Amino acid sequence: MDADRGDRCAPARLSWAIIRAVETAGGSPIASAPLAATALELAGALFWYWAKRGEFAEGRQWLERALTVNARAPGSLRARALIGLSHMLYFQGHVAEAGELCAEALSLGREDGDAWVISFALFAQGLVAVDQGDLEQAAARSIEAREAANSSGESVRHAGPLMNLAAIALSNGDPDRALQLYDESIEVNRRAGDIWGLGIALSIAAVVRVIREDFASAREMASEAISLNEALEDPRGIAWSLEVFAGLLAEGHADAAARLWGASDRLLESVGGSLHPIVKGIRDRYMESVRTSLGRDSFETASTEGRAMSSGQAIALARQQALLLH
Repeated sequence: MDADRGDRCAPARLSWAIIRAVETAGGSPIASAPLAATALELAGALFWYWAKRGEFAEGRQWLERALTVNARAPGSLRARALIGLSHMLYFQGHVAEAGELCAEALSLGREDGDAWVISFALFAQGLVAVDQGDLEQAAARSIEAREAANSSGESVRHAGPLMNLAAIALSNGDPDRALQLYDESIEVNRRAGDIWGLGIALSIAAVVRVIREDFASAREMASEAISLNEALEDPRGIAWSLEVFAGLLAEGHADAAARLWGASDRLLESVGGSLHPIVKGIRDRYMESVRTSLGRDSFETASTEGRAMSSGQAIALARQQALLLH
């Protein structure tokens, strides 16, 4: 999605704030016939804001409510809200439920001929299939998503499917092809100015480079990703970036790695977020060796101290310790 979509949400955020204030005061504008369609449209428009700020619980609450009272809304309007809700669920770790919503959105998008909905729903279905290990389905959906992206006229819509195809290549034991595809996704996001998508792509590509022991490139990517996520004030994105730094520091700076894992856990818990499977993979790769190196009591102490850090303190620690790496 365009990088400035969050900024263009400002009028929608203002309108939504008014609706939410009335709801809080005891009114029910979302359930009222005159405003029900408007509420659904606003909720669908605001899902990027909620996603990019890591406000998954709030976004989920309002999207579910708006969809429930507007079951007969026009197809594209409902489809975009469904895609928004699928985002909230996916980032909270409810992968199967997110896939079900995208299937409904895809059907509605095809009925209306909405290329944006079609492309996004296909990408999301491919993403879910990757997480569920159905690589054949993931590849088919991702290729279809790229074809639909050409019809939508939004080149940035290629970034997500490219990441899916990269994850498939990685699962098939071809890390060189995976890195090529991740780099293509990074370039698509960079050209489009989508800093949120860029932060995600950089973090995941950095994980693969850590695994490949290309530590210099991984550190550079993780540093850029954490700066982007800090600018967005995105707890989920900051947490994913901290995970990469923890992996980089696991050998030789175990105490710092344990602190960063603790800080990441706290950030994800604060927004009900979860780790991307590939990002989780770097934790699984190194955590036990770090725990053994420190001893279980020292590991728990460091992790607890990390949980007590603010996001700013955790970012500062990651940057400071990364300077010690060769």
